[in-house]
Amino acid sequence: MAARLSRRHVAFEGSHPLVPATCLAGTLLVSMFAIQPVLSCVSLVGAISFSLCCLGPRLTAERLRWQLPLLALVCLANPIFVRSGVTTLLVVGPVEVHAESLAYGACMGATLVSTLLWIECASRVLSADRLLGLGGGPLPTVQLILSMAGRLVPQLLARSREVGSTLDACTAGGGPSSGGKAGRVRMTGVLLGWALEDSVERSDSMRARGWGAMGKRTSYQREALRARDALAAACLALLALGSAVLAWKACSEWRFYPSMPTLVPWLGYLPYCVLAAAPTAITLVDRARWARLG
Repeated sequence: MAARLSRRHVAFEGSHPLVPATCLAGTLLVSMFAIQPVLSCVSLVGAISFSLCCLGPRLTAERLRWQLPLLALVCLANPIFVRSGVTTLLVVGPVEVHAESLAYGACMGATLVSTLLWIECASRVLSADRLLGLGGGPLPTVQLILSMAGRLVPQLLARSREVGSTLDACTAGGGPSSGGKAGRVRMTGVLLGWALEDSVERSDSMRARGWGAMGKRTSYQREALRARDALAAACLALLALGSAVLAWKACSEWRFYPSMPTLVPWLGYLPYCVLAAAPTAITLVDRARWARLG
């Protein structure tokens, strides 16, 4: 019983894959594109806290052992390449270290580290089976469309060159060349007829292999989408959308160069704080619930 309960302590294990996918996708997108001191710090703190819940303290410490030096490297290397700014902290030979360059490097490093942590935690939460269950219905059809497009588009281009070469070879008999308007119209008609003929043969071949035998393709669903999961995903999507809009507003009003404005308290940071803390809070609530059941 204890082993079964410990296995259920994986983050978002009791939720439909749509819930963690919505939450982590929104958090990750805002984290990658919002380069602003407060938002970068919120993303880093949220990523570390969720990593502690998802990966555990030991694995999180192993990741931070090389990620934090990477953050420091990006922070310290930025003033060497970017010498903009008006607040000079120190001068090392020909290099002037400005506070603005250090702040921008620190934000970029924090964004890089938080993005790496969010992606690794997402890979642990959304396994291949859960992703397949999330997109198992339309995924095979989309895959077929992309594979057919990847094969038929080059084939169509090769045929257009073949038809154009044939038209150019027949100009001695008074026919139009491929470069003229009449030649392009004739080449388009030949390609269209060729493609329609192939489409009829291809549809017959697919129908013979069972495509279209049923009105809707069925798929096995390991986890059912319950009403509470749909409600949670909708709330997280609205929270992510609001966070993105407010993050865009915060980034548009912030600048690193030539001088940084003063940071002031703003309630617009609150939605992203809630979004970044949501994975950790949901995981802790699930663990507390399973602990009571044990």
